[in-house]
Amino acid sequence: MEGVIVDPEVFTSFAAWIGGAIVLVLVVAGIFLGYMADEERRGRRLPWAEWPLPGTEEPASTEGADRRPETRKVA
Repeated sequence: MEGVIVDPEVFTSFAAWIGGAIVLVLVVAGIFLGYMADEERRGRRLPWAEWPLPGTEEPASTEGADRRPETRKVA
């Protein structure tokens, strides 16, 4: 009957699960970035990873983007 109930300590702590997930994400990102670097070294273009994005038009006008509302100074 004791085999039916599983001790929670068997599954380690919540912090260990989160830490393992973070390490897994970092490893996958490292492998993916390494793949991209190898492809670019071979001369293959990766259009989905280039900036500016292919097919985009000229950037929107920045005219007037630096306008800020006037603030009143309190003396």
